[in-house]
Amino acid sequence: MRQFRSLWATVSASLVAIGLFPIYTVFFLAPRFEELLVENTKEEAIHLASYFSTFVVEKDEELKRGTLPTPLLDRLHSRQDGGHLLRMRIFSPSGEIIYSTEPTEVGQSNQEAYFRQIAASGTARAEIIPKRSRSLENEVVSEDVVETYVPITRGGRLLGVFELYHNVSKGRQDLNRLVYRSYGTLFIMAGGLLVLVLFSSFQAHRSMKERARAEEQLKLLSFRDDLTGLYNRRGFLALGEQQAHVANRDRKPMMVVSADLDGLKEINDTFGHQEGDAAIVETARILRRTFRNADLVARIGGDEFALLLTGGQAEFDRGQLDGRLQKIVEKHNKKSDRPHRISVSAGFAYFDSGGAHTFEELLHRADTMMYEQKRRKKGPPRSPPRS
Repeated sequence: MRQFRSLWATVSASLVAIGLFPIYTVFFLAPRFEELLVENTKEEAIHLASYFSTFVVEKDEELKRGTLPTPLLDRLHSRQDGGHLLRMRIFSPSGEIIYSTEPTEVGQSNQEAYFRQIAASGTARAEIIPKRSRSLENEVVSEDVVETYVPITRGGRLLGVFELYHNVSKGRQDLNRLVYRSYGTLFIMAGGLLVLVLFSSFQAHRSMKERARAEEQLKLLSFRDDLTGLYNRRGFLALGEQQAHVANRDRKPMMVVSADLDGLKEINDTFGHQEGDAAIVETARILRRTFRNADLVARIGGDEFALLLTGGQAEFDRGQLDGRLQKIVEKHNKKSDRPHRISVSAGFAYFDSGGAHTFEELLHRADTMMYEQKRRKKGPPRSPPRS
């Protein structure tokens, strides 16, 4: 039982691990990849803004319309290559657009709370804006973009703010393809691992069941008598103790019968051990026919048998039980073509759940009664002849 519990604990842990692996990928790795994309784009924008800031006027003056130097404007125009950089704006500290890749926007003002926070804190901000979503400036974008704001500071003073829109559609598509491909690979691996775990578990479970069945059969064999197929002494005592415990607990009566094949030594000496074995087997059959299938029948020695009877008090009439046994023995002898005859002596001991007798003591009482019957069959001892 402990092995079965250990196996199912291992299987459960494996199934949980297999289930958590894709979940971890979907809910942790994929978002982390997107965060890295934003971070990389943000760093690129910061480097670009830092590069552009070197062309700003050397004086510690706030940027204003018409104050951008020609070298900076040339650089700004040269950076609009291949559509990667969709838009660039430069704001004054007050939020006025003093440069834009869309000239019509120059002179407009950004007074949104997020912009004021960037200007006040002097920290960069980057957000990924999915396609057909609204940007921080409440504009619908036609591509996946990273909207980045980088303050231009000098000596702790804010001179202006760069705004850059980077087109990351291709990067996101490549990332999504990679993630989906990873999902597929992971699910295939998880499915294969699941099949392997289930198959291994099935094999292990079947192996343990077969082992348990084999152990049970070995146990039964150790409880069985090879010649008759009845329980042996070990099996009878083990099961008898168990039944006695149940009888005590449930306050139910039972009876122990001790039976003995009379004259086995004479049969062996006269007809050989093969006939002796046949007599033992015949006795086992007689006992099976005499008592119920529910009763426990055992061969506990060479010619000794024992039975455990369970039921009600009315079924434990010693005279009736012994009478039925002797009638079946007589009927068997009339039909048998064996050279020997069967004779069985029996003793009966009633088990009262209120008594203090152990099961072995009960068996000893039945043995004593059986030997008394055996002595009665032999008759009184003969007197020695007078000289």
